[in-house]
Amino acid sequence: MDKKLFLFPLPNSFLFKKVTLPFHIFEPRYRQMVRDALAMQVPIAIVPYNPSNLYRGQVCVAGLPHILSSYPDGRMDIYITGTIKCRTLEFESEDPYLVYSSKILEEDLTLDDSFSLELESFRTLLEDWALHFLPDPVQRETFSKTLDDAELLVNYCTVFLVDEISSKKAVMGASTLQEKIRILMHVIGPKEISLGPFMPKLKF
Repeated sequence: MDKKLFLFPLPNSFLFKKVTLPFHIFEPRYRQMVRDALAMQVPIAIVPYNPSNLYRGQVCVAGLPHILSSYPDGRMDIYITGTIKCRTLEFESEDPYLVYSSKILEEDLTLDDSFSLELESFRTLLEDWALHFLPDPVQRETFSKTLDDAELLVNYCTVFLVDEISSKKAVMGASTLQEKIRILMHVIGPKEISLGPFMPKLKF
């Protein structure tokens, strides 16, 4: 089934299914895009910025925006939760923002018990990440409960623990949860992530 998408290009950015990300919207064209997306119920896809401004064939995830707060000058804080995975098809317009047709992509999310060790490793890494980035214990507890969802666990790992855009793109392009896990195991491997000049290094 084909679906219309509004595109929001951002440097080195992807949205993944079930993941919620916040955005501060200040450019007039994107403020209009958010309003139109809500009025017309057209999802917004987050795609890595391309200097050529050509996005045909891009695999991406989209969702409807939710406005958290609006400012007197028109700026707004929003969040988007990824709900559908698509491949962009034909360019439709770019006045004032990019509009593409797209094809919805289905994924095989089945897993067997042979992946339990990998999933447990991912969970441990994300709970370590949460200790540094979610200072509120209630937030950490809520976050931890969401990690029972294998798809969300894998997607959180990709968003929060993978730095390279090419690796994120590889996970985005995979059509099965098993393939995503294999990519992540190769990418994440033993290494260190610096949390800043005055913070300890996150080792795994």
